[in-house]
Order: sequence, then structure tokens, then C-alpha cells
Amino acid sequence: FPDRAAAGFTFGGDFTALLAGESAGWHPLAIVAVARDGRETVLGQRRLLAPAALARWRPLLDANPTLAARRTRVLMMTSGVAAGGAGGIAAVYGPWASRTMQVGMSVPILYLRTTTGARGDWAFDPDFDRARRCGNRAVADDALHEVIAHAIANALPVQFILNGGIWADATCDSPEWDVNDHLEQDVANCQWTQHDEVLPDGHRANLPGSTPSPELARSLSYNVYATTVRHYKRRNLQAAAAIISRFAREHPALFAGVVLDADTYMNPFVREGRWYDYNPGMLKQFRHWLAGSGPYAAGGERGAVGVPDLSAWRRVPALSLAEVNRLARSQWTAWEDVDPPRTFPGADGTAVPPGGLPFWEDPWFREWDGFRRHVVALHYDELAAWVRATGVPRDLIYSAQAFVAPDAGRRPVALRVRGPSPDYDSAGVSIEGALPRAGHLGAILYGPAAQNRHPLENGRGLFATLARMDPGWGIVEYNATDLKEPAVLPTYAQTYRTLRELFNFDGSQIAMMAWNGANGRYAGQPGYVPHTAWRNTPGEEALFDFLADRADLPRGARLWTFGTPRHADDDGWSLEPGRLAAGRGYVDLAAGGTAVLLSPGDQVLRAGGTATLVLGLAEPARLVRAQVFARTGDAAPWTAISAALPAAGLARGAAGILLPLAWPPAWRAQGAIADRLRIALSFEPGTAPARLHRIALLPRP
Repeated sequence: FPDRAAAGFTFGGDFTALLAGESAGWHPLAIVAVARDGRETVLGQRRLLAPAALARWRPLLDANPTLAARRTRVLMMTSGVAAGGAGGIAAVYGPWASRTMQVGMSVPILYLRTTTGARGDWAFDPDFDRARRCGNRAVADDALHEVIAHAIANALPVQFILNGGIWADATCDSPEWDVNDHLEQDVANCQWTQHDEVLPDGHRANLPGSTPSPELARSLSYNVYATTVRHYKRRNLQAAAAIISRFAREHPALFAGVVLDADTYMNPFVREGRWYDYNPGMLKQFRHWLAGSGPYAAGGERGAVGVPDLSAWRRVPALSLAEVNRLARSQWTAWEDVDPPRTFPGADGTAVPPGGLPFWEDPWFREWDGFRRHVVALHYDELAAWVRATGVPRDLIYSAQAFVAPDAGRRPVALRVRGPSPDYDSAGVSIEGALPRAGHLGAILYGPAAQNRHPLENGRGLFATLARMDPGWGIVEYNATDLKEPAVLPTYAQTYRTLRELFNFDGSQIAMMAWNGANGRYAGQPGYVPHTAWRNTPGEEALFDFLADRADLPRGARLWTFGTPRHADDDGWSLEPGRLAAGRGYVDLAAGGTAVLLSPGDQVLRAGGTATLVLGLAEPARLVRAQVFARTGDAAPWTAISAALPAAGLARGAAGILLPLAWPPAWRAQGAIADRLRIALSFEPGTAPARLHRIALLPRP
């Protein structure tokens, strides 16, 4: 109806033929208004889901229903749930959920901030009044009981981010309600720099974060002699966890886990040549750790109220004062005089004195840095143990440590607590130190690290290392944005790669930052913040494809789809000899009668863990024979893990040809891990190219 003041239209159409094809699980539908001058405005968008898109793996799961328990969780990080912050999650993602793909929300519960206040000794308050203000901001956006009520009313699974760490009080200073802010008023509770200073909380208010001008320059010390800090943290954390544990027992299908304090560091946010933590209690604990005394002695430190028994964490072997003097090139006469390094030659381009060592090669710094990593590891271990003691299942407890890919030419993040030190202040972070005994490793990943482009000192990639150390690891906070270049918009390909690598390296979950953040429709406009954007972004489109391609495919499987209808990717596979050409959701094998496919390296394939290989060929009838080989390292020989089987005798399903695997018994007995596959295929003459839509490995029931 042209030129009407209140124009409108209706549309009716049959998309059955379009949605019935192999090419896509879903199609975008946009309603666009076009003005006379050519300007276009998107009035609305819908996604048309193909009826068969979620059914490809259904028969295989029906045949092995116990595998349905191996789920991957996809969570939308959000806040302000009672005020509508989670609105739309169930409606948008509900159609894509399946028996093996759980969709829900991940919500911060600030257990040291949502309290009864000073009059109530800052006890945790699950019904905290969100109307309370802190300047022009709310003290907190969520109360625990309100979040639980929303989850139950909307049948929406929820993960609780139990945060009492450095980000929990970053919004604004509110000591009346926030025990963290209250405790930070006493410098004895805080982290100190090497110059024995404690900075104002807003010293670096220009840093990018989930809130404007975050207050991150002052944080609490993790040393075990900070007994007041430890008392409040344990008491309030367990009070919140006990309520969550009861919810988990009563509504197990809605409980998606607990995440612990994010970014547990020796404060790295200040930089400016400042290193942490030189709190007197930290130095006291360092001396005891070196000597195997105090809390590290057998039975712990006698008479030290509130200090845990750390004998299981003692340094092996303990050092004598003479050995410490040799390491530090000092002449201390008493343990009380021992002091960690306070200068760092080579840091930030500073000169290394003649005959000296850069700080990361100095044996004394390595002792100090190893101790800092030990303290971080100990803190995550205690947090997880405190939560586990309330009844929360171990498999649903995660740490929340950030792993940032280093700049070009820099050393990687430390792998072990007692391993080599990076050539920059890594703030006590190590991969081993983020894996609590009573929980799983939760990674915070942005930029290159999120795409598994972070090689480590062991020669492996980040995801392969995480999978080898903890098959239950997960990503507890994710955005494709590189925080070192926060204005650069992420692409579809970046999130596609993250999701593929997460699934193929046993990742149990991913939480997207952030559902109620910036909207991708406004990308490039003033005020748009890419690292808090998820809705209507290219990454969200990649997630829809991920959910459709892996519906009813259990965790522990492997799947390479060679891109999607929106993206071409060879997924790291190659052809020898011959040429492999990637299309959108397939590869063409430009070979003669025989094609040998080589998988990407650095895989984590546990012998016997997978039972079947699936080949999704466009023309399966042209395959004559197939055989699969594996190896356990670059120097290891290729070993057959299947017979050379005629294709005519192999079972076929909606996903493709099913090739049974037979792992060598010796590999299974040794718990061997294969890091690469080789697939030999023979085709009928004239099959060039052969088109392959997917390769999958199905887990053993």
C-alpha cells in the first residue's frame, strides 16, 4: 500500500522445497522496508529451520541412548534476569536444543556484594533488594532467588557465576553492602605492589570490561594469613552454594553448574611497572613454602587460627636458608629477612645488567613466580572444595581463569605451577593452577586464544593441552573479539573455528559474552562494544549452524563439517597426493581412484574412546573400500585402527557410511592417545572429484 500513513502487508509462502535440501540446516529470512531514495531498514528477522536439520544423528543416539548424558552446554551470559535480561533466550534457542545440546543462561551472583549489609555482618542475602543504588548504578543486578525463580518458571537451565573476585565489586564502591569493598578499606587485606603500595580502586578506570570504568586497581590478597578475608569468602560462598545445591537436587534438568571467581590473579590490570603481591602475609607464606614450615609443616601450623593445613602443598624438596641465599645471591641470616625479587631486568624493554639474567631466567624469580602460581592454584582448589562440600556435583564446578595468547615473539602462558616463567608478568596464572581437584578447568577466552591459536611450551595447542589435562574442561566466558584490538569486529569464521575446536577437544560447555550486551544490528555505530556483543552477530549465526550440525551428537564425538552453507573451510584436513578444495559445507577430493585423507594434527583421540568413523559422501555408492589409520606422535608409525573394508558391506545412515573401528588392544591397555588420523579411500574409476560433506567419530557407548 504505497504512500499510506500506516502501511503494512502480509506474506504467505511455502519454503518446503528450499528447506528439504542438504545444503543448510536453516535459512535467514529478513523483512526489509525500502524507501523511495533506496534506503533500507530491516523490520524483522526470522530463521527458518529445516525439519530434518536436527535429525541427522538421531537414529544413532536412539540406538545408544546412554550417550545422551554426554551433553554440551551452550549458555548466554546475562544479568538483570528479573528485569528482563534473559528475555528471548528460550524462544530464540529453544528450537535448536536437542538431547545432547543444552541451551541456557549463565548469571553472576555476587556473593560478597549481595549481602545483608554492615548491620547484618555482610551475610549473603539471596533476596537482595536490587533497588539499592551505588551512585548512579545499581549495587547488583541479580538476586539468587529471583534467578532461580526465573529458571523454573521458564524451564531455562542456569549456570551460576559465583563471583567474589576482582570483578565482583568493579561496578562501583559500596562498602555498606559489599564486604569486598569494606575489606579493601584496610590495606592489610589488599594486594601490595613491589613498592609496598596499595592503589585506589579506580586507578585504571579506562580499561575495557563488562561495565564502564571498572574499579580494578585494588584487590584482596589470596594469602592464607588473610584470615578475615577467608572467613567472609568461605561463609558467603557456601551460603549461596547451599541454596544452589538444593535447587540442583530439586531441578536437575535446569542446573547447568557453578563458576568460581573470574580472573584469580596477582592483579595484572594495573601494569605500569607494578608487580603483585607483596602483602606482608604473602611474604610470610612464601618463606614458609620455601622452608616447608608453618602451614606447610606436617600437621600444619600449630596455633594459627583460620590458617589451613597446607602440608599436602609443600614444596618438594624444602630449601635451607643457605640454599635460598645461593638462589637469591644474598646473605640473609634469618628467614624473616628473606625477600622476593623486587626488580625485573628485561621487563618492558628495560636493560639487563652486564653478566645478569633477564628476570624470567633468574632462579630466584622462578621460585617467587612458582609460589605465586601455587597461591592461585590453592585458591581455586579451596573455592571448589568449599562449594563441593555443600553438595554441588564436582562435574558441574568450574574455575574461571583467562588465558590470553601472548604477543608475537613472547613466551606462552605457564603450563605447570612449577614450570618455566613467561617473559612478562603472568600474574600467577598457569593452566595446571586453574584445575581444581574438586572441579573442572574453566577457561575465559577471547581473540586468538579462543580460536585455539595459542601454542604452549609443550609443543601442543591450548585446546589439546586442556583436553589432555581435563576431559571435562569448558569455556566459561567467550567472545571472538581480541581485547588487544577491541574495535575490530569479529567474523563468522572465528566463532566457527572456536566451536569446532571446543567440540572436537571434549569441551563440555561454552558461555557467550553477552546476551544483553551490544546488539550486532548496530555494529560500527557509536557506542557499540564488540566484546560484549552476541545477539545478531556473525558469531551467533555460526552457533546456529553448530547446534544444527551437532544435534543429538554426544560430547566425546568428533565432527568436521568442512564449513557450513555460510562458510568454506577445509577444517585442517589435507589430501596426499592430490588436491582438496573446500566449499561451503564440503570438500572435493581431486584425486584419482584412491584418496588418502590426513587429519589435522595435535588431536586428542583416546584409544578405544571412539567406535565408529562416519563418512558423509555425496555419492556413497561410488566408494569401493575404506581403511583408517592412526598414530600417537610425529615419529610414531601409522597403525591400522580398522580393517580394509569393502564399502558394499558397510552400514549407512542419514549421516553417511559407518566404518567400525578396532583400536589395538595394547593402545587401549596403555591409555594411548592418537594425535592424527589417516583415511585411505578407494573409489570407482572416474570418480573425480569425490565430494565429502563430513567426517565424524562416534564415541563408544
